[in-house]
Amino acid sequence: METTLLRVIYLANEKGRKVVGPSYISSTLRIPKSTAHKMLLKLAESGFGVYIPKKGFILNEIGVKEGLKALKKHRLIECLLEELGISYEHICVEATKIESFVSQELLRVIEERYRGRRFCPCGKEIPEVEL
Repeated sequence: METTLLRVIYLANEKGRKVVGPSYISSTLRIPKSTAHKMLLKLAESGFGVYIPKKGFILNEIGVKEGLKALKKHRLIECLLEELGISYEHICVEATKIESFVSQELLRVIEERYRGRRFCPCGKEIPEVEL
């Protein structure tokens, strides 16, 4: 779930939201606010950023880097799911369900398969970052 959380926070940052609170995470991931709060605290403990009480979480340099990697991972998984025949409407949801469980070995194979691909099935750019 850490991968998903970092991706969601990274995308929120890209949209101009520099501080991401439990309410945002709760509504985006459809989880209880208390769970979102605990997850953000754990991210801070893991060194991906800082949690400011009653405000939210701010990614640090490491968190930004890992968030970008998480985004690339998600979009590469979407490419694989498209190839497997998952319908366009379900690709992102299915990628979110499995992205935290994909091993580094499988991810390496997926990355190699889609090395030249610049966009995911949703038309969003696949970041050029080392995984």
